[in-house]
Amino acid sequence: MTDRSRFFKIIAIAVILKLFLFVFLLSNAPQGRFQNDSADYIESAGVISSQGTFARAGADGVLKFDLHRAPGYAFFLAVLHGAIGLPLNAVIFIQVLLGLLAAWITYKAAFCIDSRIAFLSTVIVLYDPPVSIYSLIILSELLFFFLLTCFMYAFVRYLKEKRIIQLVGSALFLVLATYVRPTSYYLGLVLGVFIVYAGIRLVTIKKAIMHALIFVCIVYGLFGLWENRNYKLTGTKTFASVIQTNPDGFGLQKSFSKLDPSIRQKTQPVVYYAKTFSKYFLSLMTRPGQFKYFRSTVLSAIGKVLAYPWMIFWMAGIIIGVSRIGGNIYYQFILLMIGYFIAASIGGAGFHVGERFRVPMVSFIAVLSAYGWSVIYAKKEKRV
Repeated sequence: MTDRSRFFKIIAIAVILKLFLFVFLLSNAPQGRFQNDSADYIESAGVISSQGTFARAGADGVLKFDLHRAPGYAFFLAVLHGAIGLPLNAVIFIQVLLGLLAAWITYKAAFCIDSRIAFLSTVIVLYDPPVSIYSLIILSELLFFFLLTCFMYAFVRYLKEKRIIQLVGSALFLVLATYVRPTSYYLGLVLGVFIVYAGIRLVTIKKAIMHALIFVCIVYGLFGLWENRNYKLTGTKTFASVIQTNPDGFGLQKSFSKLDPSIRQKTQPVVYYAKTFSKYFLSLMTRPGQFKYFRSTVLSAIGKVLAYPWMIFWMAGIIIGVSRIGGNIYYQFILLMIGYFIAASIGGAGFHVGERFRVPMVSFIAVLSAYGWSVIYAKKEKRV
């Protein structure tokens, strides 16, 4: 009873903190709810509600079909804000609730892997500053994070039970997540290979290949519906052009060629890319969260003081967890997901990468970090 009481207190404090931040932002800095992309999402949602199509007005005021983004978050706003008529503050509150629900789903996924890591996994999600911050902003990060957490749970269940229904469910959650943010567009192929790899160990090679084909066909078949829609309306075959334009414009891959010629002559490409990747990696994984959106010097100071030790805590767990993965198929999957989003974020956003791009990984980070701390705790118990 004592342990259960302590657990509920920790969860209750996290809920109170999230509600406090919600009320504080609305009362002290309501403009913090909106960032550069927020207006685009709201405009697209309005067009979906009024005209039933995914489009935005161009510079000439004429509606043009939006090929740049995927329609998921705009549709989310169109349903809640447009069709149902909820104010944007209520939509943000629903995002806060989705963040809390994601913590519970993380608990379920972690429990499937190892009951000893379930609670700490939940706590890491609940207290993660970027998740709390971006749940309060009209951006797609929180919904994307929630759907990826659902995908994680379904895929872990598939690895555990090897049932087609779980495989199909995970594929559908991945599709929904990608319709919100196309960052995960190529993840279906990566996971198809992983399903074969995992299946060779868990079932027969024939069954593993069949499962991989089912997964890939569902994912890219449903992506193809939107690609076909875009092609019919505009003559351009793309799921979301941001997949192609962002790496070219901001990503790491072609950044060396954009350097000043005098600098290029003095720098080896291998050295440049190693240093630049390290810099972007640190930016992605170690920024604590932008409390500046709350327009409070005191809250920003408190946030930074608490966020850095918290970041060191989960990072220490990650390092130990990675070192002890071994042949555990569940943690291999978790690490694969983290690795994919690190590569996709740095490759697609380059110098723009930061804690905002870490939000989709938080549930996976939480599970692997909790595993690392369970290893540390087990060693401590042995010494005692």
